[in-house]
Amino acid sequence: MSLKESIIKNAKKACESLGKNNKATYTVMAVAVTNGIFKPITSLTDKKEAPETKKYAALREFLTEVVAVPTYWACGELAAWGGSKLFRNPVKVERAKTNLRFLGVCTAALAIIPAGCSLFVKPFTDLIFSKNKKVEPETKLTTTVLHNYNFKGNYHKYSMNTFTNRGGLKI
Repeated sequence: MSLKESIIKNAKKACESLGKNNKATYTVMAVAVTNGIFKPITSLTDKKEAPETKKYAALREFLTEVVAVPTYWACGELAAWGGSKLFRNPVKVERAKTNLRFLGVCTAALAIIPAGCSLFVKPFTDLIFSKNKKVEPETKLTTTVLHNYNFKGNYHKYSMNTFTNRGGLKI
């Protein structure tokens, strides 16, 4: 057997072993962990932003992924567990688990993680960063009377003839 054939054979074995136990849950959890590490780092190394903005963005990105990882796992596994109860044939049970695990992960990404971030991440980051802000006293709103002048400089209180048609673009 030549070197080329040996490399191809080993590559096929590696791809087959990776594909046999490939769950959607594992893939998105790996992506979420990677995002949880590298997105805050890139936020903190941005030289154009203010330091407070960088810290807020980095914390927000990190906490989003902290919410995402267990949510992906829970939704995928719960969907697979629920789907396995629907079938008795072992082949169909495995197919159902795989497909429902994928649908559970999609549901987590589309609905559950954004809701969880709205419930937990925003209040937590506001709590941390509101300590540094000064509370300004409420100011009274003052009303200002605006006068309506036409193009000739004449005052008209509620005139609809303020703008005259002078040609040009007509809509």
